[in-house]
Amino acid sequence: MGEPRLQYRRRRFYGIKSIWSREFKEQLCVVGAAVVFALGILLFASSRCVVMVDGAPVGTVAKRGIAEEVVRIIQREQEDALGQAVTLRGNVTYRSVRGARDGLLTAEELKRRLISALHLYTPAAVVRVDGEERFYFRNKKTARAFLDSVRRMYTVKPDESVSFDGKVDVVVKSIPVDRITGTEEALSAVRTGIEENWRYTVKDGDTLWDIAAAEKVTLEDIIAANPSLNPDRLTIGQVIALRREKPVLTVVQVFETVKEEPIPFPREVQYDRSLHRGQVKVVKAGKPGTKEITYRVTVHNGVEVSRELLRTRQVKAPEKQIERRGSLYLLASRGEGRASLGWPLSGPILSGYGMRWGRMHTGLDIGAGYGTSVGAAGSGTVVRAGWNGGYGRTVEVDHGDGVVTRYAHLSSVNVGTGEVVGRGQNVGRVGSTGHSTGPHLHFEVLVNDAPRNPLNYL
Repeated sequence: MGEPRLQYRRRRFYGIKSIWSREFKEQLCVVGAAVVFALGILLFASSRCVVMVDGAPVGTVAKRGIAEEVVRIIQREQEDALGQAVTLRGNVTYRSVRGARDGLLTAEELKRRLISALHLYTPAAVVRVDGEERFYFRNKKTARAFLDSVRRMYTVKPDESVSFDGKVDVVVKSIPVDRITGTEEALSAVRTGIEENWRYTVKDGDTLWDIAAAEKVTLEDIIAANPSLNPDRLTIGQVIALRREKPVLTVVQVFETVKEEPIPFPREVQYDRSLHRGQVKVVKAGKPGTKEITYRVTVHNGVEVSRELLRTRQVKAPEKQIERRGSLYLLASRGEGRASLGWPLSGPILSGYGMRWGRMHTGLDIGAGYGTSVGAAGSGTVVRAGWNGGYGRTVEVDHGDGVVTRYAHLSSVNVGTGEVVGRGQNVGRVGSTGHSTGPHLHFEVLVNDAPRNPLNYL
């Protein structure tokens, strides 16, 4: 009985040993593979440094020391360029990570990224105009030199004092280094100025010329800001874009100046019925006098903006002119009878006196080429010479007895207000200024300020 039990135990021992050996080998294989994988990561991956500014990643480099040195170099270069201390604001942090070395930045690449990401500040001199910061310089000396250059640039009389319009001051504060500007760059900005933009709503009776005068802009600026605008077709409520250049700094200079001006000579008129209306004979020629006038002149950025008369002193008295004027025919001041006005030029009548396009046309449109000479329809005194709204460049001649002739849309004006002209004398040249569709002369006859049909007076 003892022998069989012994054999059973041996068989059981050998069975357990065989099973353990197989499982042990499988586990050893798994562990070994894991160890090999971990060793591979350790061998082929290493620690890297991610650089962040205010929590935002900027780039990754091999070591933190590289990033720290790049930050120091950027700060040092800015200090060398400005010649003063530069401080770093914002939170620069470094985070270590492990991974492949692909995609790492070089020091130069990291520097280019950090220059725009870092917040570098320096003490600077700020030029303020009426409390608004306009220019930034590295120190007060540079700022004051800039303001002196602006004064010199716009000084008309070097021996007279100059000042700035509004409050201009210099304060020191810490600002980003990229706002620092050079003197030449700042002077260029002063010469260019800043652009003002606003809108205007057309009202009843407005013309483009009236709007330009009231808003202190040029017609060219209005047309440039409104490419689709038809200058002759404005509607009530229409919105027009306006813009103009406004100076950043305005240099003001006020000084007195003395100018010698002529004194017009008086006229003694003797009417002579032996002469035709419009004929003038000078019996004794007059001579203008001279006077010395002192003005107070105000100049903004080299341009005169006002002139105030302070005092006048007569230097030479004028001598009276005696002249005889014809009175054989009187120009009509009442009725519609024909009279003795001459044609101002030769040409076809493009549009007559009367209703046109639903409104009154108060004169004759006489066709002529651009630049054709326009003659006075009769002798008289020039009472207007210059721009006159929709009429453009205009001359008006007073012939007496309440009769005035008007010459409009001229390209040029050849007489001045107060000048005495004779019949046929050139007063200007044909043009297309004002509300005009092409070169022609708009000719009117006004009797006691009321328009009349010119054909009844020619």
